[in-house]
Amino acid sequence: MNQLQLLQFYQSYTPSTNPHELAYLYEDMPEDWSELCRLIKCQLIHPAAVSKVRHLLASHTKNEDEHFYTVHDMLEALLDRNANGLIDERLPRERLILSCRFHSILLLSIARSKGIPARGRVGFARYLSENELKYIDHWICEVWDESGGRWVRIDPDMQIVDLRGDGYLLAGEAWLMARDKEINPKLFGVKKSWGMHYIRNNLCYDLHAVLGRELRYWDYPPICQRNMEDLDFEELQLLDEIAVCLEDPDSHMEELQRILEENEALQF
Repeated sequence: MNQLQLLQFYQSYTPSTNPHELAYLYEDMPEDWSELCRLIKCQLIHPAAVSKVRHLLASHTKNEDEHFYTVHDMLEALLDRNANGLIDERLPRERLILSCRFHSILLLSIARSKGIPARGRVGFARYLSENELKYIDHWICEVWDESGGRWVRIDPDMQIVDLRGDGYLLAGEAWLMARDKEINPKLFGVKKSWGMHYIRNNLCYDLHAVLGRELRYWDYPPICQRNMEDLDFEELQLLDEIAVCLEDPDSHMEELQRILEENEALQF
């Protein structure tokens, strides 16, 4: 796949990001990425932030992740709560309580509606942990900057544009570092779930996102349904290969597609 084909691939809606007949809601969207992130935060509240605005919410004060899969689902619910669309003035009780995966796919959907190549990435953010001592499960976006000829990382949940440095590690980077014993895998996860199995799961989610399917947290490919100690040498080598390819997916798209197609354990 050459560069033009690659960018065209990422310009296309995926099943999770297609707004279908609700694409009209994207008319007159801001061009500035920071403004787009701010607008997304006017539609969504991360479950971790509910306690700060609970007094402003209606009865739906719990995580709503399980009620939604696609951007289309999200847009329908937003219209149901306020028919004026994606507006700055949306009240807290009219927003959806959704985690970072949903912030990510909404930004992807808007970017693709503008013809801008964009893809989801899955990894871990150190900047989300107290004193930056751990790496918290976190989904972000990469958008193509034509003028700079590079992918720009954007965290719409935390409203960070052009995310750089080691404050964010992609799942493949975390996997390889943990496998080489350069870092403790127990530093990676969220809430009460930490360790190598979490890194493995995010590695598979990142594989699917790069190949055009943004899974949900509970969409576990077979290889993610097994205990880490039950994986054999070949399976670990397969995950190593995926991690290496995901360090530079642009150069390994065909290989990543082949790996997914040939291994039922990775499919969902």
